[in-house]
This record gives sequence, structure tokens and C-alpha cells, in this order.
Amino acid sequence: MAMNKFVRFSFWLIFIVGVMVLALAFYEPNDVTVTRSIVINTSKDVVFEQIAHLPNWRNWSTLPGSDTSAKITYNGIAGQPGSSLDWKGDEGTIGEGSIRNTGIDGTTMNYSFTLTKPGDFVADGVISVKDTGDASKVTWTFHKHFPFLANAALVIFNLDKYMGGDLERSLAALKKFTETEMGSYVFIKEVTYPGGIIAGIRDTLAQNEMITFFGDTYSLFVNTPSEKFNGPHIGIFYGLDSGSTKQDVFAGLHVTDINIPVNGISFSEIPPTKSYMAVHKGGYGSIQKVHAAIRDRINSGGMHQWLAVEEYIVYPGVEADSTKWVTNVYYLLQ
Repeated sequence: MAMNKFVRFSFWLIFIVGVMVLALAFYEPNDVTVTRSIVINTSKDVVFEQIAHLPNWRNWSTLPGSDTSAKITYNGIAGQPGSSLDWKGDEGTIGEGSIRNTGIDGTTMNYSFTLTKPGDFVADGVISVKDTGDASKVTWTFHKHFPFLANAALVIFNLDKYMGGDLERSLAALKKFTETEMGSYVFIKEVTYPGGIIAGIRDTLAQNEMITFFGDTYSLFVNTPSEKFNGPHIGIFYGLDSGSTKQDVFAGLHVTDINIPVNGISFSEIPPTKSYMAVHKGGYGSIQKVHAAIRDRINSGGMHQWLAVEEYIVYPGVEADSTKWVTNVYYLLQ
């Protein structure tokens, strides 16, 4: 008899709990969207480059947080759909999961968020950067769909509070980094190098021979009609990251054709090529930092370089003050 009472009690308890879960499921939404925004006093291109190129998240993201043993890896071509940031950490802190770039539209990135440990959690969202005139507004949206019944958990699980805190901390760190800490940061753009015909001289030289070599080469063209030129002075570097103490380099100028009345020169023609590009300002003693940053971007994206090109926009021949020198650095991709 006591057993029958216990069974009836258990049945009614399960029934009541089931009804409560159903009621809560009907009451709670199936889709929850968390949104946070911040205004950053930096250009939208600089800010978006930090967002779309997932390896840059190490500069400001809340990952790995307090889990210093977490392993974070980057896969795919940085800045392109399909690239991802993957992490493996302690289940009690950041767990295991990934953020994947699922699409780029201007300065908007769509992403997917997957947590595999502890438990399974799949979401998606959008991070957009808009120009506000003298600043940039970043809006980060996190969206999660909860199947019916599972959404009853929202009664005790406040997703807006839980995820909103992470978004706020990351956005604050992004603002701090881009406004105050990236003075030495190298801003890299993906562009198409226009190519063209280059006239000049190729040689293998030590670093301390470069300035004299470039100056002597450019001096050969002083009597060439200006209409023969259609671009800046350049240097083409072959095998720049080989580790050799000497470099294979071609110093020259963009020209309209090969009918150049200068003895001893040769010609090289470069087709339009997908490239990574950054601008260096100042003396050439610090330009290697720009080269290293671009090579790091290429390596992190699993790509391969073909040539490195320096375009001398403001250079010693026209400006004595080295702090005013401007050099465009391109790495042409295979």
C-alpha cells in the first residue's frame, strides 16, 4: 500500500514538474539576441582589421581569460570566410570550442560560435563597424536559438547577463588597444599589386650596400624623359625570408615600355597580383618590423609569398629628414 502511494506521488510530482516545464517553455522565447556597442576613436578600417583577422583577437579578446594553460590556434586564411579561432582549455573556465568567420560584407563579419566542452552549445552572430565621422561604432551581436523545452532553462540562465559581460569586456579591451596601445602596430591590407614593367639593375648585396646600390641605380635614369615613368622608385626582393646575410634585389622604376636609353639595365614585368600591403614611415632601420609583420600574417594564413616589393614614396633623394620618409611594402602571394 505504501508502495502504491509512493508511485502515485512520484507520478504526480513528475506530472507537475512536466507541466511547469511546458508552461515555462511557452513563456520563454526560443531566440535570444545579446547586443553590445562601443564607440572607438580610431578609423573603422583599423578596428575592423582587428576583428576580421582572427589572429588579432589575441590583442584584445577575453579568451583565454584566467586559463593561462589554454591552447589557442588559428586555422584557414586570416580575414577570409572559413577561418577560425579554436581553443582548448579547462572545462571550468573557457572549455573547448571555436569561433568561425562565416562571411564578410564590407566592415561587417558574420560568425558562428561553437562550444563542445562542457556540453554542446551552438550560436551565431554579427560584428559590425560603422564610421561615425570622427570615430567608429562597433556593434557586437550574439544570437542563440533554443529548441522548445530547452528554452525553459532561460528562467534561471540569463544569457544577456552572461554573454553581455564577455562582450563588454572584449569591446573595452578592443577600444583600449586600438586607441592607446597600437602605436607600433602594423596595419596590413589585402590589395592587388598593379604590376607593370620595371627597369633597373639586379644584384646580390649585403644590407650595408643597399643604399649606395639603390642611389647609383636611380642616378642612371636622370636623363630619361619623365613621360617614360609611370610609377614610384621600387625595390624587388627575392627570397627575403631565406635567412641569408645577402639579399637578391632588383632596384628600379616603373616604366611605360622597354625603350629606355640607359646602358646596363634589364627589365622585369610583374603581373597584377594579390598581395598584403603595409605603409612604413620613417628611416629604413625599422622597416624590417613591417616585413616581419606581413610575413607573420602570411604564415598564419597558410599562404606563400612570391616577391617582396618596396615602393619609395618619400625617400632620401627628395627629403633629407628620415622621419618623413614613406615606403609602401607589398608581399606578392603565390
